[in-house]
Amino acid sequence: MFLYSAFLFLLSLPFCTPSNSSSCTSYLFLYTCQARSVFSIPFVPPETRILLLPFNHISSISQNSFPWLPHLKTINLGSQISSGTFSVGESAFFNVSNVKTLDLADNRKMQLHPRAFQGLTKLEVLLLYSNGLDESVLQSDLFKDLISLRMLDLSFNQIRRLRPDPSFQKLSSLSSILLKLNKINFLCGDDLQNLHVRKLEVLDLSSNPLQFFYGTCTNPFKNISLGTLDVSSIAWNEESVKNFTNIISGTQVNYIKMKHAGALGSNFGFNNLRDPNEDTFSGLNASGINMFELSNGFISKLVPHVFSSFHQLLSLDLSSNKINKLLPGAFYGLEQLVSLNLSGNLLGEVFISSFQGLAPNALKALDLSSNHIGVIQYRALDWLVSLESLNLRDNALTKIPLVTLPKVTLILLAQNRISHTFGLSTFIPHAIILDLEGNRLTDLRSLWEILEIKSLQYLLLGKNRISKCFTVQTSKNNSDLIYLDLSDNFLGSIWNNDQCGDIFKYLGKLVFLNLARNQISSMPEELLQSMSSLQTLDLSGNKLRRLNSGLLINLTSLKTLNLGNNNLVTLSSFNLEPLHALERIDLSEVTFVCHCSLKDLWHWMENKHISVESSNIKCIQSSLPFSETPLLEYLENCA
Repeated sequence: MFLYSAFLFLLSLPFCTPSNSSSCTSYLFLYTCQARSVFSIPFVPPETRILLLPFNHISSISQNSFPWLPHLKTINLGSQISSGTFSVGESAFFNVSNVKTLDLADNRKMQLHPRAFQGLTKLEVLLLYSNGLDESVLQSDLFKDLISLRMLDLSFNQIRRLRPDPSFQKLSSLSSILLKLNKINFLCGDDLQNLHVRKLEVLDLSSNPLQFFYGTCTNPFKNISLGTLDVSSIAWNEESVKNFTNIISGTQVNYIKMKHAGALGSNFGFNNLRDPNEDTFSGLNASGINMFELSNGFISKLVPHVFSSFHQLLSLDLSSNKINKLLPGAFYGLEQLVSLNLSGNLLGEVFISSFQGLAPNALKALDLSSNHIGVIQYRALDWLVSLESLNLRDNALTKIPLVTLPKVTLILLAQNRISHTFGLSTFIPHAIILDLEGNRLTDLRSLWEILEIKSLQYLLLGKNRISKCFTVQTSKNNSDLIYLDLSDNFLGSIWNNDQCGDIFKYLGKLVFLNLARNQISSMPEELLQSMSSLQTLDLSGNKLRRLNSGLLINLTSLKTLNLGNNNLVTLSSFNLEPLHALERIDLSEVTFVCHCSLKDLWHWMENKHISVESSNIKCIQSSLPFSETPLLEYLENCA
């Protein structure tokens, strides 16, 4: 009887020809058959937990499509290549009832049997985006068996009305509903009554033609609390936003995303549309919002009290607008704000009144990057006594601001026009990370001036114009610096003349040093002698022809040495022997002079188990000066 039952079971399995499954691959518990031109579900090993079948020609699945696969947790049937429909029949997943993630997305024309998902009581994630589905998918009891469902993605479909079926009342685990880029233009009153008395972690309504008309529509989110409400990429003007916030008044929302609100804001130089004012967001006064994103829009100025409704706001993102004016009192009411992002706007100055209204003991992160800030008024930010992170990258500052920020530990000043570091230790006396990359610094001795900041551990000075080394009177105490980037400067013009060999004298704790692309052809022997803690040294992209015998002598902790893309003529193991901890050396794009002594170097590195990055490493034979030979090929012929 057992054999007969087994025979009947085998007959129920889909027939697999060699062309249908021979190119599929099994890796432990993963069975992948992606883009293999299969037309039906192939035979799947019974121990499989993850089944990947996208980009094939499967046009339908039924109850007999899958064998009994009790361990299967994930199925991907997305993006089938078919000019017709993709149909899912009754109880299509009957034999894979333990699946937790099901991807049926991007099948364009999908037909779902009313009982297509019957039995999937453990399913947690269902992806149905880009399937040409309309509102009937939500207005039926299609999902009634999915009692464990947490996330339902119906983005990029043709849904016009959002009115979930009563069966959604039983889906108590459902917390994320994604409806981006559908055609929902109306949401009102009792539309969401079957989601009442629950918290949705994510409700994504972005890129829909939604409109709300105050006075004719009641709150659709009544008795629903929301983690993240995404209403981005909707063509709302100031009045539309005001209607929306008034209608949802009282709804508890943790995070509202309103990116790309294309008609909100007057834009720079125009007045045909309105910027938000003190009434625009007044309906959110009791919503308990902690995070608000209003980025990528056309707001040109912030007027007084515009955010006064957000008493509990912790994070405000206004990046990538056209803001060029911060009127006094614009941030009034933001008494708990911790993070403010104004990057990518058109601000030219920062005044004492610019951030009036913020609580001085609350704000910890301020992002003003990618504006046009050339002036920061004297002591304009001094009162932000709790500020820990300040981003001023990509502005037009020519000098260090005359401001004191005692608690800032992260300061980003890259891509400005700063030519000297006077006042830096007063500006940020306790900084740990300082980025001055891409400025106009010229004096290498500025390093000692910067190191007056005793707490500094990470310093980026790459892509400046450092080519001189003048004597300055500064204290020369040992530094706690562990990371120093001086790449893409002109240090070669200093050290080629044997100047400033003591510049790293007080960096005994340094772990990482980048001197790449500095036109260095020689280095003072004493330059690195104090760096017994150094683990990574990058000298790539320079003009070194040889290493001085004493240059590396004290680098006993060095693990990685990059000499790639230099003009090295030769390299001896004698130079590298002091590097007791060396694990990796990069010699890529190096062209030696061919000599069998290099074989000793290679044997030494092999014996020390040093990894050698040697892509495109060549040598020139002296007898054939214009002939380059792959180095390893040449060494094979050495005795």
